[in-house]
Amino acid sequence: RGIPYAKPPIGELRFRRARPIEPWSTPLLATESGSPCTQLRNADQGVIGSENCLWLDVVVPRDPASHSAVDTSARRPVVVFFHGGSNAFGSAANRLYSSQYLATALDAVVVAVDYRLGVSGGLSLSYGTQPSSFPADRFDTNTQLSDAVAALTWVHDNAEVFGGDPHRIVTMGQSSGGGLVASLTALPQLEQIIAGVIMLSPPLSMVHHPDLAALWANRLFDRCEDPVSVDSQKIGALSGALLQENVDNLEYGGPFAPVIDGDLLPRHPLEITPGAPGVAGKVPLLIGTVSHEYYFMRLRKVTTATQRRHAQRFAESIGPDAADVFRHMYHNGRSRTECAQLFGDSLFWAPSIALAEQWSPSSVWMYRLDASTPFFKALGLGATHTWDLPLLFGRYDAGMASKAFTFGGLNRLKETTAAMQRRWRHFVHDGTPGFAPYADDRSTHIFGDDGETTVNDPRRDMREAWASVDFANIG
Repeated sequence: RGIPYAKPPIGELRFRRARPIEPWSTPLLATESGSPCTQLRNADQGVIGSENCLWLDVVVPRDPASHSAVDTSARRPVVVFFHGGSNAFGSAANRLYSSQYLATALDAVVVAVDYRLGVSGGLSLSYGTQPSSFPADRFDTNTQLSDAVAALTWVHDNAEVFGGDPHRIVTMGQSSGGGLVASLTALPQLEQIIAGVIMLSPPLSMVHHPDLAALWANRLFDRCEDPVSVDSQKIGALSGALLQENVDNLEYGGPFAPVIDGDLLPRHPLEITPGAPGVAGKVPLLIGTVSHEYYFMRLRKVTTATQRRHAQRFAESIGPDAADVFRHMYHNGRSRTECAQLFGDSLFWAPSIALAEQWSPSSVWMYRLDASTPFFKALGLGATHTWDLPLLFGRYDAGMASKAFTFGGLNRLKETTAAMQRRWRHFVHDGTPGFAPYADDRSTHIFGDDGETTVNDPRRDMREAWASVDFANIG
């Protein structure tokens, strides 16, 4: 727990790309996870965490036949996980990602990565109109993305020490962590490191073009002329303020994201062409969503008319084609359910379909999680965003699962966990989850209340409607 993989990005290294960690000469006590990245947790807790947040947890299945906790000859696949949280909050230290159950179920080394968030990691301030007091090269682009590269490089270099196979590294991310993983597939320097990719509900359009990066950089400078010198508490507060500004304005691209800088990130991860740099289309991809991604929106204490206005404004921020889809396929948000579907489909489902359509046909598998609990169904949530995490990681005492079984349903959901973990295990070991690839009539594997099934081209009308939207060229 808590192994540093890069130098602490503090002092002169704030807003700089990750630098290699200096080796230590005495034993490192790695018994506790590190601190989460500085972030505004909520109004009650305020700013928490530290900018010294570039660390990772390594979890290895214990081999009963070995006298050591780590069998260095095991050559297990390595799953490197990047958590979600709108690129603004969250941490690998979350109990949900403790990984001991997942590592055992997958028979794999599982690495959970902590990385920079918010203002520290998700802004590329060199695109803004920065104060003249700063040298032109004071701000690096893509600091968060550089953290992920540093972590994967560290894992590749050290995998064998933990009984891992450096040639079988699978990157996995959920929500914004899935979007981060998508950007990693476009990086040429990782072509010899990433052997497979798993994305859970990835917001694949959470990538900035330079003009959008400039807009958010300038919004930061409007609030703080000297972000280099302020304390860590201020950095966390600024992250929370910019995130709230985006919530208020309902802008699709979000404030914090990788930027296509032509340097570290050469292209949008949704634009895959033959010979493009990176591993996109060249390695196996398992990608999917939950069936009710944004249904938690239905519970917000606002009127249906207000939700309708929010949904319309959100669709318009994507572009005129998305606004047309909202009018015709979601009936202008006449119900809270249709408003929620618009958000979930445009953020997660439709971009995932767009990526699957471009990936190598025989090496992409699409899934969907439908299974839920009586309590969530009574609330009108179903299988909502992040519900896949406690099931996949087998942590029924963390995240959404801590209250999900109020009306029962645990035994049935344990069967869903076993099914998902079995498919993930096949994928990380064999490069296939064992069900039909997406190319076979747009096959989608469903983890439902009554077990597993495969459906060809589910929601075809919606897929065809969203096909007109270019998710790679928004903002």
